[in-house]
Amino acid sequence: MELMKKTIGQYLKEQAAVIGSHTAMEMFGWSCDFAQLDEVSGLLAGRLDKMGVTRGTHVGIWSLNSPNWVFTFLALVKIGAVPVLINTCYRDEELKGILNYSDVEYVFCGMGCKDIVYDDVIARIRQDTPKVKRFLHLDEREAGTWMSVESFGNRERSAETRSHILELESRVKPEDAACMIFTSGTTSLPKGILLSHEQLINNSRAMVEAMHWGASDKMCITVPLFHCFGITAGVIACITGGMDMCLIPYFRTAHVWDAIEKYECTILNGVPSMFLALIRKPQYAQRKAPKLKSGIIAGSPCTPEDFLEICRRFPHMHLQPSYGQTETSPCIAIADWDDPNEVKAVSAGHVIGHVETRIMDLDSGALVADGQDGEIQVRGYNVMMGYYNLPEANAKVFTEDGWLRTGDVGHFDERKELHITGRIKEMIIRAGENISPREIEHAIRRYEGIADVKVVGVPAQVLQEEIAACVIARPGARINQERMLSYLKNRLADYKVPAYVFWFDAFPMNASGKIDLKELRREAAARAAKQREACEAH
Repeated sequence: MELMKKTIGQYLKEQAAVIGSHTAMEMFGWSCDFAQLDEVSGLLAGRLDKMGVTRGTHVGIWSLNSPNWVFTFLALVKIGAVPVLINTCYRDEELKGILNYSDVEYVFCGMGCKDIVYDDVIARIRQDTPKVKRFLHLDEREAGTWMSVESFGNRERSAETRSHILELESRVKPEDAACMIFTSGTTSLPKGILLSHEQLINNSRAMVEAMHWGASDKMCITVPLFHCFGITAGVIACITGGMDMCLIPYFRTAHVWDAIEKYECTILNGVPSMFLALIRKPQYAQRKAPKLKSGIIAGSPCTPEDFLEICRRFPHMHLQPSYGQTETSPCIAIADWDDPNEVKAVSAGHVIGHVETRIMDLDSGALVADGQDGEIQVRGYNVMMGYYNLPEANAKVFTEDGWLRTGDVGHFDERKELHITGRIKEMIIRAGENISPREIEHAIRRYEGIADVKVVGVPAQVLQEEIAACVIARPGARINQERMLSYLKNRLADYKVPAYVFWFDAFPMNASGKIDLKELRREAAARAAKQREACEAH
């Protein structure tokens, strides 16, 4: 694949000229074609220009997935504004912090998410977000009529206005920032990552090529669009590959099953927890996916056992593990199309073209040999423009010779396939020993009756940290904790055996379908402190 220097708007316009009548987007029976997607987003760009949104203006989008979300995003990138993609689950303090940090001037809002009513949140924070000039409604609704050419008046559709829109689009450059997406890490305030048009376009093309996607495909997009996975492997991949995007407002098992059966979706991307919900909820045990043929599984670790279980439920599907992060647009590596499932279960595949990856020793910083773990570092077109207004963080995340420090731990095997084995920030430091939670989690999962486990470090006065295993048992399973620990002592070094075992009905999850590690650590630390106090009292 040769790299292209194009903007998102340019690419959409070219696709509209070639496959204009092909369905581009649909939701619950509503649809539009590529020509309409291009025209409506262009007319909206003209309206935004009249409002004062110009090249470089930061504009927040805070809404569930919807056609109007996509129209708004495309309209903004067409005139060179920077969409700031906001987590749908943010509450007052989180939203206020993000808006002030990212210099947002306008915010397009949906109605709400779960129990959060966005208008109520806005009313409470309005006085504390002085940079925001206007909060505007996206007119979000889950079904019915979405934005169309008829949504615009005669003057907005005039030849003069259309000519002006084209002129505005011509000023946007491939190297310009296309959007700001936030990290979902453990810091108090997420960092805003700037990604350019050419980074998003080329990374989506790399995934389309690796996944054998094309105009005959229809993608079920249930991954949140504020996430890089939803933007690059979803919306922009559908534009570059000429696919139909079937939008789901948010992950809901019944809606996804409807999409892959009733609407005959052929592609489903998601994080492991989404796929596991689809296959493990008993009320959907008899549902099939006859048209489903491919999808990317990424965003968080998936055990080999879980991966193979998903593959057995969807036997005709090429389910391809991929590794990346928002800072890399996001894809770094993806599984080979014809790799056996047993290989894909333990590997993230090969590094994509035009991207370099090296593994560096965690202590010495020296390059390590194949088979040895170290920090994964990346260099290439897909590496972010940088964190917005955070010079110290930028200096820290890049090496002196220009490589991005991913913070992830892994190694290459003899076939040059990449294996991810941990994350530096998740390493538990106990009495000077660096302990990877994944090795302990793998051992615990092999014990009978375990549904899920996450190992975290909790504060300890002398040893720095102690190991806490947060465990979910399978329904109906009766697990003797002492027997489980005895089992682990025969399989792990003494210093790796958990000091605490905490039982959960469910783990806290974020809007991206990942375990909320910050909240889980907080809960584990609180339980550990309470347990210590009880012991000291006796």
